Amino acid sequence: MPNSAASLPSTSLLIALTGGPGTSKTRVMAELAAAQLAHGQRVEGVLSIAGHRPTPRVGATEYWLRLIGSDIEVPWAMRDDALVPPYFFEPGTAKKLHAWAERLRHLPPPALLLLDEFGKFELRGLGLMPVWPLLVAAHPRVVVVTVRDDLVGSIEALLGRKFDVRIPAQSPDALERLQRVCEDFGEWTRIGLFGGAAGGLEMTVGSALHAAKIPLSGLVMSSLQAAMMAFAGAGLGQPGRVVWVPFISGGLKALSPAGNRVRPMIAIIMQGLLFGGAVQACGWNFLALGLGGALVGAWAALQGFLLQYLMMGHELVRAYDTVVLWLADRWHITAPGLPWLVGAWAVLHAAVAMSVTLAAWHLRRPPAALQRIIEKNPARSPAPASAGKETPGWTRRLREFGRWQFWLPLLVVAAILLGSGGTWESVAWLVLRFFAVGCVLMALVSLLRPVRWAEALRRRGWWGPAVALSGALEQRDAAK
Repeated sequence: MPNSAASLPSTSLLIALTGGPGTSKTRVMAELAAAQLAHGQRVEGVLSIAGHRPTPRVGATEYWLRLIGSDIEVPWAMRDDALVPPYFFEPGTAKKLHAWAERLRHLPPPALLLLDEFGKFELRGLGLMPVWPLLVAAHPRVVVVTVRDDLVGSIEALLGRKFDVRIPAQSPDALERLQRVCEDFGEWTRIGLFGGAAGGLEMTVGSALHAAKIPLSGLVMSSLQAAMMAFAGAGLGQPGRVVWVPFISGGLKALSPAGNRVRPMIAIIMQGLLFGGAVQACGWNFLALGLGGALVGAWAALQGFLLQYLMMGHELVRAYDTVVLWLADRWHITAPGLPWLVGAWAVLHAAVAMSVTLAAWHLRRPPAALQRIIEKNPARSPAPASAGKETPGWTRRLREFGRWQFWLPLLVVAAILLGSGGTWESVAWLVLRFFAVGCVLMALVSLLRPVRWAEALRRRGWWGPAVALSGALEQRDAAK
């Protein structure tokens, strides 16, 4: 068997239609091509038309090739029992096949590529194998390959990756499953586009707002994230999948070369979970999106307090109460209690984010400027050498500890406690807790490594999120 061939990009979906000789693999492929063409999709590929079979379940005496979209059939393989394997390939057809693949390489990526079939000849470097590198260079979105059951593992080794989906050709719902996978691929591609755009906005607009110290920048970004989820979910057959948009956005934020990452990543992921939970519980309607947007806004308001409370505990409340009493005693100023203050802040954020989310739900499509960002098509060029690389996690974690904004809340609380008669021992324990919880949070956040997660998701059969995440990473690398 030859070495592994050129491998499809991680943004492509590889499907195996399995079955032995005479199990209607070609018929199912032809029906899939007709169905997708009827839906306006661009379909490319070749069908292997079998001639006479001496007995069922054995190879035919001859095979003819038909290019998808053409009624022309050309001779492909003729049986010759004196050969091993017992087929002779027509040289003229091989040249035509190469010309077709070469032309395909210079066209926009096809939505669907059908290859009938990959078998023992391809394992020897014959058949369709000589044109495989050209087909890979065409960046097809979905590739369906017919494969005999006993050769699936060998073909996977040859192609350099496992099949994302395997469907038996003899299954009564084989065609329906293939069509559903193609539809799902479109949805996951959409999720990747919105997730990549949301991550890009977070790394550009978000970083600019924070750098300029714009007030309520957290509210602006959380409302924008909620709107992106509303726009993304409007075109999905299963709106609950929209929860992956913030996961992708947060993963891209992890690759940000500078600036604060931990808190924005936590915010993005938690907001996605809250929004997705509302959609899963209530469906895709006015109530669900209003609730989801409100939860996103409320979390944006509460995250800072909740994280600081997690890191400092009741000492944070004690410090605030001390300041309130000091203001009342010294300046006769009555400050609201901490629960009322935090609650009012959360309600304000929730109302704004809910309004933005419902407006996005009503519009259904992003404004023109935002739509151009989302639909920006990556250049079809080799990925840069730095594509997909992730710098060592410990370096980033140490940089987070070096940011003065990280330590400022602790210093303020410690100063208040010492000024109000607190002991140095209690402050030392507070510092230890603050540092320990900070280490745990950063370690948890560092687990979100998008390149590794995309690979892990694909290995576990979660090809949809893997395709979405890979697509977002491709957008990011192409924009460099």
